[in-house]
This record gives sequence, C-alpha cells and structure tokens, in this order.
Amino acid sequence: MRKLVALAVFVGLSLGVWAQVRVVDQAGREVLVPAEPQRIVCAFGVATPYLYALVEGERIVAARYLGVPDHPLSRALMAQLDPNYEAKALPGEITAEEIIARKADLVVAGLKHRDLAQLLEVVGIPTILVGPETFEAVQETTRLLAQALGREERAERLIAFYASVLEAAAQATAGIPSEARPRVLVVGTAPFRVASGAMYQSRLVELAGGLPVTQGLPGSWQNVNIEQVLLWNPEVIFIVPYSPVRAEDLRADPLWQPLAAVKAGRVYKMPQILFAWDTPIPESVLGILWMATRLHPERVQVDLLGAIQTFYREFYGCTPSSEELSALLGG
Repeated sequence: MRKLVALAVFVGLSLGVWAQVRVVDQAGREVLVPAEPQRIVCAFGVATPYLYALVEGERIVAARYLGVPDHPLSRALMAQLDPNYEAKALPGEITAEEIIARKADLVVAGLKHRDLAQLLEVVGIPTILVGPETFEAVQETTRLLAQALGREERAERLIAFYASVLEAAAQATAGIPSEARPRVLVVGTAPFRVASGAMYQSRLVELAGGLPVTQGLPGSWQNVNIEQVLLWNPEVIFIVPYSPVRAEDLRADPLWQPLAAVKAGRVYKMPQILFAWDTPIPESVLGILWMATRLHPERVQVDLLGAIQTFYREFYGCTPSSEELSALLGG
C-alpha cells in the first residue's frame, strides 16, 4: 500500500489541477473526472470499442481487447485505428499499481470492478463503472462515456446510426408472422454451450426476425446435451465469432445431422472484423443486419457492406474495401 500511495502522489503531481466533469456511472456512483482525460485505461473489454468510437487511440494507454481476430484485414484495420494497440493490451485483470504506473487520469471498468474503483478512489484516480447488457444500456453507456470524454455530439451521431440500423432491420422483418420466423440456436465457445433466452445474443436474433429456441432458458451461457438440442430442432444455428467451433464441424458431426438447420445447410459462424458483433457494443447493430440477411435473405435487401463501411469510416476512421469485406464475410 505504501508503494501504491507513493505512485499516486507522483501521478497527482504530474497531472496537475484539471477542470472536472461530474457524471453518474451505471453503478449509481457519482464520479468527478477530468474535463479532457488524456490517459485512459480500460479494464473492461466490452467498454474498449466504445472508447475507440469516441476518442483518438493515442488517448487510450492500456485496455482489455476481446480477441481481435488474427486476420490480415482485421490486423490492418486495427493498426489504422491504433498502431500501438498490441503494446497496450492487458493480458489479464489489471492491478491498481499498474494503472497508477501508467499515469492514468481516467479508468473505465465493469460493474464487477467495484473493489478496484474504491482502491483507485483512495489514490485519486476516477473510475467509471459500466454494465451494458441491453440495447437501452448500450445507448446509456455511449452517452455516459461521451459526457465524461466531452464527445456528446459524436455520441449522438453514433446513437443515431445505431437507431437507423435497428429501424432498417425492423422494417425489413415487419409483418413476418411468428410461425414464419426461423427457430434459432446461438452456440458459444463449445458445441453444447448455448446462449440463454435472457442474453443479448437472443435479443439480436429477435431483432433480426428469428425466434430463439432457448427462450425459456434463464441466466447466461448454459451447458446442454444433444437430446435437448434435438428437442429444440433449430432451423438456423449461429456460432459466435470468438468460438473455436466451426460451422463445418457441426455439419459433419453425426449427432447434429438430424437437425433441420444442418439438413438445410443453415449453420453460420458470425464474422468478426474488429470487435465481436454479438457483444453489447454499438457495433453489434451490424450483427443484427448480418443475422437478418441469413434468416430472411428473400426479404432483407439491406446494403450490409455499405453499413459496415459507413460505421468503420465514421466511428473508427478506417474503411475496408467491398472486396475485402466480401472475402471476409463469405460473399
């Protein structure tokens, strides 16, 4: 603790006196943050994409990253977004000592980091706790962080894009009766680890015009068996992008071959360009469009490539070409 306090004194002297902004975070805590924080640490991987969408990469000095894909296009775009991101990546849970050593003037963390926030409060480093788990909370998180970072106008543009994509998906799937909406299973990091009906992933499916087969399953990721999957008999299977499970693995497995989705060839691995589209981040609206084009290809005639390029150009400052995206998305 003595070392911690000594480091804190050093940081405090180096930062000087800043104007402050008062915000209330998603844990209900009132937090005073510097009006123009220049050295931001993100201890919560879900929050990292929000920061990159709102501020320049050089202002982020350390962050958790939710598995940026080892793909040439992903690496190239991430290098445009932040050339030094690999050196900033935190391999595990960050400590207060490391945050202080990096001279952070603002920390963004998850609701699970309350103890870390209290410790940092003692040494004078403000911490904003966020917990976006619903579509409404994604917008709240965007506005909260924008207020702390002085980027309210940018946040409203981001939210407007988010809302416009949701509206496009809603219009494209409007009027489809429930019996015509495909039954969908979302597979996680193992073949029999599935997204519950309460999860963000199931909400994506609903907004894309599908019916989650796990609708009555509570909680978070759940382990099930093949008997349960056969009873559900999904017509479409989506695999999250960070899963080691491949679509061809399920299609080739005799246990899965009786399923309607496998028989119809409707098993898909969700793509990932930078950050995972099935997680509660603004970019996840692109995941809704992608799902909708797989669930209702005859009805959903949206310009998916154009929407992706617009998002990346407007909020990440990099634009993948149509050819690069088509190759990554599979068509």
